[in-house]
Amino acid sequence: MKRHVTKQCTRVAKSGVLAKENLSSRPGDCNRSAKEMRIHSLPLDELIARGVSPSFARILCDPDSYHPNLSIHIGTTNWDYFIPADATDIVPLWDSNADSFVRWTRAGTIEYVWLFHDDPKWILIARSEQGVMAELWQQWAEFQESDEECLRFADAIGFRYAEEGLKIIENDSDTINRWRLELTD
Repeated sequence: MKRHVTKQCTRVAKSGVLAKENLSSRPGDCNRSAKEMRIHSLPLDELIARGVSPSFARILCDPDSYHPNLSIHIGTTNWDYFIPADATDIVPLWDSNADSFVRWTRAGTIEYVWLFHDDPKWILIARSEQGVMAELWQQWAEFQESDEECLRFADAIGFRYAEEGLKIIENDSDTINRWRLELTD
């Protein structure tokens, strides 16, 4: 039986205000001090050189090496995004339907965010690599029929909190967003 996990629903109202449902992550807005820039996926060696853990970087660069259906969740980034003027060290991780998950540094703090190709709004997803791994792991776990496959994928990307994540999904999937923000490396 497929897992039933509360999906993150994000929509932009006519007013341009980001409406969040079942999402405790914090939205950001680049409207006033944004620079539009094209973001491209990085090759494996550069991801690793920029601090992405090797096992995670390998899956991000070649999702089909793990499973042919993983490329449904992990795409190549090659879009224009609005980036806050104070964001530095921007590292694209993966693309999902033209929206991108990236790591950047702002005010001396590393943030993992979800960028939208057609909107200057962004959402803070995690404060650690384990937290952003939890996002990808959750996306994959939603379509798996066994805990064993969820644990195997976690091991492949280096995600250490899969057993805890399975319990959260089983008991109260609404808390997974807050949990993801609290994960540490």
